[in-house]
Amino acid sequence: MNEVVTQPDTPNRSQRRASKTRNRLLKAALSVFSEIGTDAATIEMITQRADLGKGTFYRHFADKNEIVGVLIEQCIDDLVEAVSQAAGEPHSLREALDGLVNGHMEFFLGHRDEYVLLFQGRMLLKLDRGLVCDLDQPYENYLNRIEELVRPFLPAPVDSVKVKRLACAIAGFVSGFLSFAMITMEPRVVRESIEPMRGAFLGGVVGFMERP
Repeated sequence: MNEVVTQPDTPNRSQRRASKTRNRLLKAALSVFSEIGTDAATIEMITQRADLGKGTFYRHFADKNEIVGVLIEQCIDDLVEAVSQAAGEPHSLREALDGLVNGHMEFFLGHRDEYVLLFQGRMLLKLDRGLVCDLDQPYENYLNRIEELVRPFLPAPVDSVKVKRLACAIAGFVSGFLSFAMITMEPRVVRESIEPMRGAFLGGVVGFMERP
């Protein structure tokens, strides 16, 4: 009896085309949102930038809010991945925090449109102000990942809110500096200029987190 070999599922031509169109809309939307803001942007602006019809937009997204949400979720996923890689395998709280700062900074410097979108989406504003009780799920996932990376180096027990405020402090430190620096400085100068403040910031955070 011949054995039936099951081939792995692969996207057909129609699915590939739909995925390509969806990504085209996402790319166009990110560009438009970065340039003029999510509030001022319209679906027509997005479809014009993507060179697609409005009907095509509505086959992929219900409205502007949905495409904003999808983009924010993607941006946060990419940020978490970058931060995780930059953190590596630290041996101390100082090393972990240094990696986290590097991960945030390099991601934002290399993804200006994503940085602007997250700032407009109030994520960076909420984190900068330490508002951790009213965040959407992608933001919660982000904070939880930061907590996973630093908790092994913290004295137990540590209040979870305190750890989340640590994540807020890191995001707020980097985004606050970059909100001005990205407009006026080249990436190389940004990296050089942040060094003196980074040392003082990390020293203060380590002292705060290691305090009972």
